[in-house]
Amino acid sequence: MRFQLFLDTSDAELFSKATCELGTIFYRQIDGDGVKEPQRFEIVYFSGSRIARYVGKADAKLVKLCKACGYEVDVIEVDDVTGTLKVIQKGEASSP
Repeated sequence: MRFQLFLDTSDAELFSKATCELGTIFYRQIDGDGVKEPQRFEIVYFSGSRIARYVGKADAKLVKLCKACGYEVDVIEVDDVTGTLKVIQKGEASSP
């Protein structure tokens, strides 16, 4: 039997700890300018056995991780019924 982890959280520490396997981070900024309002992000980590999703405010450490190791995308859709992650990158490629 094969088990998979699907994590949907607003706890940044839990998200960071769950993403210790070799995988790919996809992220997009939802709102906030980082000056008057805190930036909010949707971040998804994907590996062969894990999908971890974080939606919320990102501290400097998490933003740095995403920009260094992740890919900025335009659309992130997680379908837990079919077990698929749909990611669309429309703009310029942003890679680590």
